[in-house]
Amino acid sequence: RVCANMGAGLNYLHGTGHGMGAYLNVHEGPFGIGGGAHAASSLSPTAKLRYLEEIRAGAFVSDEPGYYRQGHFGFRIESDLIATPTTTPFHFGDRRFLAFDYLTLVPMCPALLDLDLLDDAQLDYLNALHRTCRDTLLPLLSADALADPADAHRARAWLLETTEPLSRSAPAPLPRAAAA
Repeated sequence: RVCANMGAGLNYLHGTGHGMGAYLNVHEGPFGIGGGAHAASSLSPTAKLRYLEEIRAGAFVSDEPGYYRQGHFGFRIESDLIATPTTTPFHFGDRRFLAFDYLTLVPMCPALLDLDLLDDAQLDYLNALHRTCRDTLLPLLSADALADPADAHRARAWLLETTEPLSRSAPAPLPRAAAA
């Protein structure tokens, strides 16, 4: 799918991610993911030093895929990740591979997802993310934890509804209007 989209000329003209937390700046190095509209050969020596380092275990990185239609609209989905060592079925010497674990515990809005565009692994990933959000956040949204019990009730109801398991057999629920 990625190659098909590239062949159609789809490019969201910004990097997919960057380092974060070293100096509390926006778009920090020491690495970047994707150059957007800039080829690595066009970067200044300083930019190359700042954005072309390898990603190492324990590094914090932003994940910012998006789409912009010039003159019309644009969107990004931004999340924060941490690079963690992982095991793979193939090994190349002592080279270790990394996975990215989500730090942003916010579920994806089901009404904005076209499940027909996802393969089974992607659907499983979203359901696992939603389970993690639910399991982690639900205990924090108790009536005792929040100043207003009504807020706790609304937040819990939203989280439970939004993190329901996704399947292609049922359309994604439309979000309900928040109660005033």
